[in-house]
Amino acid sequence: MAGVSHAMSPASVFASTARRSARLFTAAARLAHRPPAGAACASRAAGIHPPVCRARAFAHPGSHASARGLHVSRVRAVADPAVPEPSEAETRAEADEAGARRAGVVHSVEGSLAILEGIGGDIKPGTLLDIGDAGATGVLLSHREPKSFALLYVGGDGETPGAPRLASDESITKPGDAVVVRTNARFHMPPESDVVNRRIGPLGEPLDGGSVPGEADGKFRDAASKTGSGSELFREPPSVEDRKPITTPLVTGVKPIDILTPVGRGQCMLLTGEVGTNLSELGLNAVVAQAKVSGQEGKQSGKNASVRCVYGAVGAAAFDSGANAFAQLKEQGAVDFTVVSCAPDASLAERYAATCAAFAVAEGARGEGKDVLLVLDDFTGLVGFSRDMARLSPQLEMAEDDSEDAPSAEQMVEYEGMIINALLAERRRFLGMTLQRVARLNDKLGGGSLTLLGVMYHEAGAYRGKRASEKNSGTVGEAADDDGDATVVVPALPAGFDDMPEATRKKIEAVIEERKRLAEAAKASRAEKDAALSAAPENDFTQPRPLVEEFMSITDGQVFVESFSREKGWGVSVKDSVSRVGSPGAAGPLTSLNVLQLRLDVMQADDMSVFGGDGAEKDGMRSRSSAIRGFLRQTPGSFTKLSQQTVGLYALQRTKEMSNVNAEEAAAFVAAAVAKAEAEIPEVMRDIDAHPSKKLSAEAQEKLAGLF
Repeated sequence: MAGVSHAMSPASVFASTARRSARLFTAAARLAHRPPAGAACASRAAGIHPPVCRARAFAHPGSHASARGLHVSRVRAVADPAVPEPSEAETRAEADEAGARRAGVVHSVEGSLAILEGIGGDIKPGTLLDIGDAGATGVLLSHREPKSFALLYVGGDGETPGAPRLASDESITKPGDAVVVRTNARFHMPPESDVVNRRIGPLGEPLDGGSVPGEADGKFRDAASKTGSGSELFREPPSVEDRKPITTPLVTGVKPIDILTPVGRGQCMLLTGEVGTNLSELGLNAVVAQAKVSGQEGKQSGKNASVRCVYGAVGAAAFDSGANAFAQLKEQGAVDFTVVSCAPDASLAERYAATCAAFAVAEGARGEGKDVLLVLDDFTGLVGFSRDMARLSPQLEMAEDDSEDAPSAEQMVEYEGMIINALLAERRRFLGMTLQRVARLNDKLGGGSLTLLGVMYHEAGAYRGKRASEKNSGTVGEAADDDGDATVVVPALPAGFDDMPEATRKKIEAVIEERKRLAEAAKASRAEKDAALSAAPENDFTQPRPLVEEFMSITDGQVFVESFSREKGWGVSVKDSVSRVGSPGAAGPLTSLNVLQLRLDVMQADDMSVFGGDGAEKDGMRSRSSAIRGFLRQTPGSFTKLSQQTVGLYALQRTKEMSNVNAEEAAAFVAAAVAKAEAEIPEVMRDIDAHPSKKLSAEAQEKLAGLF
């Protein structure tokens, strides 16, 4: 059952185990009542013939009968009239025990999603199915007893010209069609070399108008063939033995991430924020940066090439099947990248398949020993498909009970030492089995890594209750009081206003009128922004706060983005952002300069601004916080190399010039220092970029000190 636990609820697991035990008990009982081997011969010698044998056909996994993997059958004879004929369930169970190939039936069809019955839970996702007589093929997506779910397509069999395409035509597949499992046949993506710098769909089909990936002699490769193919669409997550500790940083080129929440190669990170924080652009920025920050700009595949990148346009970015995302990456100089997308009107099952296809492309590159960055612009396919399975195959049905002692409609089960909702446990297992594909492999498996930056927008206002005077979360990247959206306070008339001189009253009234005008302008600006945000396509892909926090608990950390502007970039919450890998995933030069202290400084300054009294200490902390914000400010489309971040951090941590300065002054000082370093110590800068894991040597620190 370990192989299928990710796709079955605890209730399903219990029921399946009970059925298995019953089958084995029945088989043992039948064996105990079977007559001796010589009894049948003795009966024939006496002229007594046994009843006519009842034949049942099953296929054996090892004997191929056609190019599609059809199998020959065997005959099972029931010779003892005292033993009743086994039921269909018992017969199927015995076939399962023998590893035989089984058949099922189409229960219903929703677009390109086929809901199946009779497919055992031990059949692995990614297995190919022959469905009906019209040439449709299904790739098994998942199980939820008593049903299974498959994505329908036609082509992709090594015989039909062109690429496979999704099959949503009702004339191709209909309820009642027979389903036959193609034992040991798995769907494979196109080979790694054929998808570099391409835009493809969930089945590896081209979306960029180019040649068909994996095509040979004018025909698409056989998706079931391992030869000349890439990674399987669905793979089991690497085991603990297959993994390697995360010790190498992946530089994203975005200072707030690299310094406050460093990402290691093989780490799974969540990017979250409200609609309007441009998280998808942040992910694109990280992809483009891989060619910029490593000093390998313009170099293609090879040992010294930049990190291999895969961008999954499976949410709002799929409004044009990923064409805009692909164009941005190409125009900004990204190399060694692939965009995997789905149709704008794709179903949840198709979005889930596209998500898995992006993982498969990344795993194919990782299998060749490459370091891969996978950016997903949305998790709706993953989350929504798990809900769809619960809708299409309901399990938890409880009788109505209005008494005080009535059981909850949400059945509770034990999961990983916790008593939680059974549906939640099922979903958590389903999500975890996908996210756990992110890993750094050991040297025996090539030493490659797969790093994930996954975007999830939360609902507007889901976290606003946490703010204190617009400052409580230590937002860095832009100051919380100069983002243009702060509430304008209109003062009331002071006490004794009527007794004041006329000139004074006029001045006060003028100030109040000006504040009223500013307040109205701010209100209109916010209304205009809200109207623009309400029309943003990302609104269709937001998730409730509990689900966002569930992902936070599954991933290796999160980057919580609170604000965004074209002038000042992304405002990242220091308190709510965290990397659970910590310093092992941070860049060596940054850890040499006590980079972790910055988080504490920002949070202390934030607490002091809210709860502390006025004084020199508060002023000093406020100045320190402003300097950090100025240093970390970064506009979209810009990329900061590790060497440049190191110079800025050195100035912030080791020099007096960064004391008592505001954000603008700090940003200007760091920019001048970086320019000077690139002119005077270029060899140190190149060495830092080439060896991100290496800490600063004493000689390098001495040369950095000489800059100031």
